[in-house]
Amino acid sequence: MSAEESRVLNPAVGVPTLSVSDNQSSQIARPRATGVIFVAQSPDRMALSVSALLEQTPYDVVAGVLYPLYIPTFNALAARHGDRLSVRTVGSVSQLINETYEQRHTSIIAIDDAVVLPPNPFDTALQWIDDDLRVATVSFLSNASGSLSFPTRNHPEDRAPDGQDEVSISRRLRALKPQAKPTPIIYATGAVVVLAAGALSAVGNLEAPASARFDIAVADFSARSRAKGFVDLVDTSTYILRPSDVAVDPIAHATLDSLTPDDRGWLLHRHRSLIGFVDSELTASETPFALSHQVAAVKVRGIRVLIDGSCFGPNEVGTQVATSQTIRALSNHPDVREVCVALPGPVPNYAAATLTGPKVRAQQAGAHELGANGLGLFGAVDVAFRPYQPVPGWPLDAWRAAAPRFGISILDTIAFHNGGYFADSGQWMAYRAAQLEAVRAADFVTVISDDVIGQMRLHGFPIPSERIRSIPLGTEHLDANEPATVPSELMARGFTVGSFALCLGVNYSHKNRELARAAHEIVRARGFDLALVMAGASVPHGTTRMLEGRVAPSDATYVLPEVSSAERNWLLRHASLVWYPTSAEGFGLVPFEAAAFGTPTVAVGFGPVEELAFARSGSTNDASCQHGTDVPMLARDWSPESLAEVAISLLNDPGLARRHTAALNDAGRHYSWSRTADVLVETFRESLGQPRR
Repeated sequence: MSAEESRVLNPAVGVPTLSVSDNQSSQIARPRATGVIFVAQSPDRMALSVSALLEQTPYDVVAGVLYPLYIPTFNALAARHGDRLSVRTVGSVSQLINETYEQRHTSIIAIDDAVVLPPNPFDTALQWIDDDLRVATVSFLSNASGSLSFPTRNHPEDRAPDGQDEVSISRRLRALKPQAKPTPIIYATGAVVVLAAGALSAVGNLEAPASARFDIAVADFSARSRAKGFVDLVDTSTYILRPSDVAVDPIAHATLDSLTPDDRGWLLHRHRSLIGFVDSELTASETPFALSHQVAAVKVRGIRVLIDGSCFGPNEVGTQVATSQTIRALSNHPDVREVCVALPGPVPNYAAATLTGPKVRAQQAGAHELGANGLGLFGAVDVAFRPYQPVPGWPLDAWRAAAPRFGISILDTIAFHNGGYFADSGQWMAYRAAQLEAVRAADFVTVISDDVIGQMRLHGFPIPSERIRSIPLGTEHLDANEPATVPSELMARGFTVGSFALCLGVNYSHKNRELARAAHEIVRARGFDLALVMAGASVPHGTTRMLEGRVAPSDATYVLPEVSSAERNWLLRHASLVWYPTSAEGFGLVPFEAAAFGTPTVAVGFGPVEELAFARSGSTNDASCQHGTDVPMLARDWSPESLAEVAISLLNDPGLARRHTAALNDAGRHYSWSRTADVLVETFRESLGQPRR
């Protein structure tokens, strides 16, 4: 026999032995794994898998052939890869695995069909085996891997999804959050399985029925391992392709449902609980594998999200701005397949550009049309999301049933804490109950600042920390080039050309419009010829109307109702400053919106205003920032004198005003709508990977 024949036919040649001399350590470095490939037919196809394994991993490979006449097919491969490939004749894949382990005592990468491997296919699996000796096997996602078939569980396909392959799919599975974690499965399966050396040492050889089927042998090994406390895992970050033009038989033997009566009887006789357990677990939706598979699927195909658009009425205020921008940002996100929006009526003009954009499907839909399990008006969606507060009468159950996961956003706790915004205590109690009920039912809750989390905890909202996520709004939706129109009502009420300060917002009591009026009168008394424009909708309860009436207004005060977006832009662009003396917010967009037009804002440094205004790189939230010695300038408290002091400083020093707005613009760069979408998409995927609440 030649040296070449000896090397190819004898797997022991060139393999490190386990014997040591007396002066050597007993801890010997040995290979982490050995690849084994059983060739029962189609040697040319199987040679592709041998090449892939040799090229994609550093491990030795043993090819076991059923017939000696197959050996010449592998001679060229052996010549290219030195002593890393050896060949022998064996009767089954189980025999090949058992003999290889007996000789090498490494973990075994067992391949039973021709496959196409992604880069670094087994690094994660072998790391899990190194990290925990209780791991028995690691399996992988594939187009045809029985219960592990991907992207649809229990549904083998003869190829990868359109436009994808093993490289692109594995790249997305590994790159996108959340990171794949060790996930238990009911039994090892697929054309490729890694068997851990530790489990082989404890459980013993693979055994097989008369059919010698590999999938039956590894299922039996899994059951025997489970009996000893070992666990079978799946690596949902690696996709192994088993295409019909390469694989010997990609669909047959894909699940244990395909067992012959003899094979099924063999397994049932050995493991009486296995078959019933398999039948139950294969279709369960909340098992660890079902959740991990769900996350992997949306990583690859993209997320379909259903947004509650019931806030889209005739007027545009903060909630509508935030919801519209959220929809736009999600529709622009590469990991979102489609944004569906359920509307209460026709598309309003202010949101038309967003709701008719690419990847957005917006239409009128009642709660009864949302459906469940993909049977509603919008079909199957992955996540249903209401990006603002729930209210009494909102159809919580319908929205929770509309998707596998459901979430809400708590923008603030203002009305939860203040009953003055309701006609009576009954309405307030109903509002509080609706908030708490929705939070309890939600699979995830988002907030728009860290401060809101603190307020929710203060008021006892029942949400676990791991299910709440702070996702600030974006601030770049307005810029100096926005279309602007002078408010017609302002001119109708006698305004003429001149300087003015603006107080923008609804007349809720926490907006403190009366304090803005009082501070403005102090500024005018100091010699500033500055008109006051107050624009915003009026609400029926909990307003500052009475308090505003106690401040004797100057002749240059103009109170306007709600203004359009273009009119708001004109006011922000032309105002000398903006009064924003709010004392309760979830985020506080106005200072950032004003800064986009180069207009400074007078606000008090509390909660989210301080948190967000000083987010810029290199700044600190120390006391000096709150007392006007840094920019952006924030008033120390809500007294009209403190507010007027900041306003006068800004009016007297244009350079200071420019630094103030520049600082807010700088801070605002940390809060882009694209980043909001990034974190939302991560949150959606994370919720799909957690059990339903």
